[in-house]
Amino acid sequence: MKFIYPLIFLAAVVIISFFDKNSVSASFDKQLDTTIAKAKEKVDSKLTTNSYQAGQVNFLTHRGNITERAIHQVIERDLHDLKARSSYMLTWLDNQRNLVNASAMGLDWKHHFVNSYLVGIRPFAVENKWLPLYTLARMKTYQLDSEQYKTVEMWQNSAQAFVLPRGDCEDHAIILADWLISEGVDAKVVVGTYNTQGHAWVVASLNNKQFILEATAKRQRKSWNHYPLAELALNYHPQYMFNRRDFWVNSATDNQNYDEQHWFKRSTFTKRKPVKRG
Repeated sequence: MKFIYPLIFLAAVVIISFFDKNSVSASFDKQLDTTIAKAKEKVDSKLTTNSYQAGQVNFLTHRGNITERAIHQVIERDLHDLKARSSYMLTWLDNQRNLVNASAMGLDWKHHFVNSYLVGIRPFAVENKWLPLYTLARMKTYQLDSEQYKTVEMWQNSAQAFVLPRGDCEDHAIILADWLISEGVDAKVVVGTYNTQGHAWVVASLNNKQFILEATAKRQRKSWNHYPLAELALNYHPQYMFNRRDFWVNSATDNQNYDEQHWFKRSTFTKRKPVKRG
């Protein structure tokens, strides 16, 4: 196992029907706000803790794995300054020096593998797949980690991101991707740069098209046709992406195509089984 230093850079099921995708009435927004409030109350409190994110990354480059406990030991040994080990994402190499996964600090001030932040929530069921994005743009305020937590980088898992009123780009992306996955959409969190600045967003595949989704935009657009096709979003430069299980590395830094043939799948994440007591 190798280590490298950081790169800078469930719930109630409520069916919401909405027939006119191009206009949202005030009554619909009021109904949606009520649904959001009820869904927040019913989020499993266990999922809003970081203890359920523990697991291990299994290498696809060759036989081997790395556990969350192992990365904590490496961080404690090699990054003695708390601020240094908590302020950035960390990327992890296998013993052949292939980048296989990444970790980030959670609200418990400990690092967890990025896949684990998608804890598998479905705040409420939707008939229109754009509605999670509309909901998050409406309910969650953008705020930098440096303002909210006084540190450079701190991630909310998807349950935390739904319940908490503020978060930055990865918090929005994590809850959006996780919710869309629960709705049967092929969605991934993407980490890279936007206009040369570090950023996280969602790429979603629907009707044989790939869309860039930005819940941080806050424009509450009302159909998939309002969102940019990934192949045309030239200011986005993806470096790696992940869902609940898999982690991919981009084979070309200038590639805006998110089809898997342009990416190397480097690892899979599996959660640690809960310990039975009593």
